[in-house]
Amino acid sequence: MKRLTAALIVILVVAAGLAVTAHILIDRSSLKEDVIAAVKRQTGRDLAMARFSVGVLPWPSFSAYQVTLSDEGGDGVTPMLRARDIRASIALIPLLWREIRLENLTVMRGAAILHRNESGQANWVFHPLTAKTGSPSGHVSHPQARWKLQIGSAKLDNMAISLDDRQGHHSGAMTVERAEFDGLSSSAPYLDIHGRRGDVPFRVNGHIGPLSLFQGGNPPWAVSLGATLGRDGKQQDWLNFDGQITDMRHLHGFSGVLRGELASLKDVESLFPNANLPDVKGLGGEIGVFDADPQAEDSGLDFSRLGVNHVHLHADSIPSWHGLTSSAVHADADTLSSALTVSGVVNGALISELAPGLALQGRLGTLAQAGSAWQSGLATPLPVAVDLRDVSKIGTGSGLTAHLSGQIGADDSTLALEGQARTLNVMQAALHDVAFKGEVQRDTSGSIQIKGLSFTSHEATGVMDALVKAPLPSAIDGKLQFSALDLDALKGLWLGRRDEGAGTAAQAPVPAGPGAPGNSSSASTATSPAQTPIAGLIGVAGNSAAAPQPAAKKGSPTSTVGDTDSTTGLQRFIDQGQASIDVSAAKLRFNGADYSDVSGHIALNSAKLAIESIKGAGNGMTLAGRAVYDRSVSPASVSVVFSPVLFPATLAQTLLSMPDVFHGPLMLVGELDARGETRAAMRDTLRGHLGLSMVGGTIDTSRLGAYLGDAARSLLSHRELPVRCLGLHARFEGGQAQLDTIGMEAGALTLSGHGVYGLADEMLDLHLVPRIGFGGTGASTPVLVKGTLDAPKASQEANVGGRFQLTIGGSQPDTCPDILSAARENMSGEAAPERKKHSQASELLHGLGILH
Repeated sequence: MKRLTAALIVILVVAAGLAVTAHILIDRSSLKEDVIAAVKRQTGRDLAMARFSVGVLPWPSFSAYQVTLSDEGGDGVTPMLRARDIRASIALIPLLWREIRLENLTVMRGAAILHRNESGQANWVFHPLTAKTGSPSGHVSHPQARWKLQIGSAKLDNMAISLDDRQGHHSGAMTVERAEFDGLSSSAPYLDIHGRRGDVPFRVNGHIGPLSLFQGGNPPWAVSLGATLGRDGKQQDWLNFDGQITDMRHLHGFSGVLRGELASLKDVESLFPNANLPDVKGLGGEIGVFDADPQAEDSGLDFSRLGVNHVHLHADSIPSWHGLTSSAVHADADTLSSALTVSGVVNGALISELAPGLALQGRLGTLAQAGSAWQSGLATPLPVAVDLRDVSKIGTGSGLTAHLSGQIGADDSTLALEGQARTLNVMQAALHDVAFKGEVQRDTSGSIQIKGLSFTSHEATGVMDALVKAPLPSAIDGKLQFSALDLDALKGLWLGRRDEGAGTAAQAPVPAGPGAPGNSSSASTATSPAQTPIAGLIGVAGNSAAAPQPAAKKGSPTSTVGDTDSTTGLQRFIDQGQASIDVSAAKLRFNGADYSDVSGHIALNSAKLAIESIKGAGNGMTLAGRAVYDRSVSPASVSVVFSPVLFPATLAQTLLSMPDVFHGPLMLVGELDARGETRAAMRDTLRGHLGLSMVGGTIDTSRLGAYLGDAARSLLSHRELPVRCLGLHARFEGGQAQLDTIGMEAGALTLSGHGVYGLADEMLDLHLVPRIGFGGTGASTPVLVKGTLDAPKASQEANVGGRFQLTIGGSQPDTCPDILSAARENMSGEAAPERKKHSQASELLHGLGILH
C-alpha cells in the first residue's frame, strides 16, 4: 500500500511538472507567427488567419477563423485552401523538441481548389524552403531554434473540393460531408471519407502511404482502400484495392488486387461524368494489376502500361459492339502462364437470323500473351481458339456448332472457321445437314480476304472467295459459285422478310418513288387500296427507273424537297469504290423448274455500277439481262434490259414495300432507261417498254375488288386463287405508262383490258373487262377505273351509244397464249397449263364458302 501511494504521488508530480513546463513553453503571443513561419518553411505557401486564439486548460489548443492557404505561385486572389473555422489540440510531449503536433485538427465549411497544368505542375505538391531562401540577402543569419509543424489527426466537415487536372484531362467537384484522418504522421495513415457528387453519395475508407509525399518526398505507398457508391442496400456498388505504388507522384510502379461489384459500369460516371464508359451491367470479380513499364517517362495512369497477373471477372451484359451484344460473360486466368478462358452468349442482328444466341467458350492464349498483345496494340499476335454453339439447342446435337482458331494481330490475322448443323434456320427458310469450312485473313493494310469458304446442305452447295480492300470497303473482288441451289426450298429467305415487316409496313408510309412524288400524302400506306395487283405491276415498272437514288452532284439543279435524301453509304461506295463479283449456279431450281449455268457479274468502276452478263437456260427459255447505274455522267443514268429475267414476285413486292399479293415467278421482258439527279427527273424521263408475266403461283383476290366494281367483287372468293396466266405490257414516255395489254386468268376470273397510268399524278384511266365463269358459262361487263392509285374508282363503262352492256353466256376462249405472248414480246417462255376439267359453278360456290 505504501508503494502504491508513493507511485501515485510520483505520477502527480510528473504530470504537474509537465503542465507547468507546457505553460512556460507556449508563448501565446508568438505562436501564430510561429505557425505561419512553419507552414511557409515546410510548404512554401502563405498562411493567413483573420483571428487566432490559444487555450491552455484543460489542454493546449487553438482555433482560427477565416483561414486561407495560398496557391502555387501565390497570386493572392484564389487560395488553394480556405475554411471558416479551424480548430485543433496541441500535443504536449512534442513541444519538448519544439514540434507543434496538431491533433483532432477540424476544418469546417471550407473549400480546396486542386489543379495541375499541362506541364505537370500540381498545386498539391509542396516545396519546402531551403535555409538560404529563409535568410534575407545582405544580413548575417543568426542560428535560432525553429518550430516544426506536424498534423497527427484531422477531420473535415462540409468541405467543397474541386479538381482541374489539365495534364490528365480530368476535372470535377464534390462535397465532403464528413471525413476523418488518423495517424497522419505515421507510415500508414487511416482515412474515412463520406462525400457526395451531385445527388450520389459515396464513401472511401482504409489505409494509405505516408503523407511525406505532399512535402516533396516520394516513398512507396502501401494502399488498402475500400469504396462504396450509392445508397446503402443490396445493389450498392463497391470496390476494394490492396497494393502499393512505388512512385505516387507520377503513378508509376503500381501493383495490387482490385475487387468489386458494380450494378453498372455507367454508375462510375456519377463521379466522373466525362469518363464515357460502356454500359456494362453486373460487372464484378477480382483482377490483379501491375505496372508493366514502371520506367516510362510519361506521368499519370496510362492503360497501355496496365499489366494483369490474374483475373476472375464476370458481366451480366456488355453493350453492342459492331452490332454484337454479349451476356453472361466470364473471363478467368489464375496466373500469367494460365490460359485466358472466356465464355458468354453472343447475339446480334446477323446471329439472330441463325439462332437465338451463340454460346461462346474459348481461349485467348495465356494471360501473359494477352497482356503483351494489349500493351503492344496487337503488334504481338494473340492466338485464339473459340467454340460457338446454338444456345437454345445445347445438348441436342441438332443446333449450330462452329470452331474458330488462329491468331489475330495488328499486322496479320488468320482465322480458320468450320462448323456444322443438322438444321439451320435462316429467317423462315431451313437448311438441313449444313457444313461449312474456310479461312479469313487480314493483312497489314487492313484488307480482309475470305479464302475457300465452302458450304454444303440439301438446299445449297457452293464456295465463296472474296477480297475486301482497305480502307473498308474501298474495293471488293469476289466469286460466289453454287454447284446446286434450290430456290424453292429457300423461298422463306424473302417470305420471312415479308412476314416480319408486315406489321410495320401496314402502318408505315410507302417510300416515295417515280410513281409517288415527294409531296404525296403520307397517308398512303403499304396496305392502301391502291396497292392492288394491277397497281402493283404498274409500280414495278415505275420504280424500275428509280433505284438506286442518286445524290446531287456539283453544279446540278437544285432538287425538289422530298425528291432526294442525303448521300447514303451505298452511294458513296458507288462514287468512290470498285467491285468485281461473279455469281453463278451450275444447277438452279425455281418454281418447280430446273435451270442450268445461271450466272451474272456485278462490276463497279468509275462510279458506274453494272449488273451484267446475266444468263442461263431452262424450262424452254434462255435467260439474259443487264442493268447499269451510271453516276459518272451528269445527269446520272439508269438502263435496264430484261431478255428475259425471272424474279420472285414476293421478293419484288418486299423491295417495293407492297402487300404480299402474288406468289410465284415473275418473268420480266423489256428495256428501260432514264436520266436525272432526282427521282422526279428519272420518272419524267423514263422511256422504254416492259412486260411482266407469271404462270403458276397464286393471287390474293381480296385486294382485287376495288378494280372490278361491286358486282364482280361480290362474286369473287376472299381467298388466294391459282393463277393460270397473268400478263401486263406497258410503254413509257412523257411521264405516262401506256398499258396496251392487261390480262389474267385465275380460277373463275378472267380479266382483259388496257389503259393509261400517269407516273407523276398517279391518275388511272383503265378499261377492263372482267368475266366471272360459272356452270360452263359466265358473265362479263366493261369496267372503267378512274381516280388514283390511293383511291381507285371503278364504275360500269358505257359503250359508244351510251348504253351499259352485260354479257351472259357464251364460251370462253383460251386467252392465255395471247396474253403471255404480248407480255413476253413474243419471246419463248413457260406455257400456261391446261385448264382443269371441273365445274366452274362448283368452284365458285367453294370460293364463296357455300360448299365445303
